[in-house]
Amino acid sequence: MPAKRYIVSLTGEERIALKKLTTTGKASARKINHAQILLKADINQPKGGCTDQQISEALNISTRTMEKQKPI
Repeated sequence: MPAKRYIVSLTGEERIALKKLTTTGKASARKINHAQILLKADINQPKGGCTDQQISEALNISTRTMEKQKPI
């Protein structure tokens, strides 16, 4: 498996904004999916960020889908 390209480190404000985006349901599915990926990958969580494999299993998406995500 290739090394991670990006390390996700979100601020508290960014986490709140992304959580709001995922819970309101007022955004496109692509944006919601991307926000969920970022929240799971965030290294500033109490248990640290999830691996790509853990994220793909939790969200029922392929790791390739995560690699293809464009910025929100």
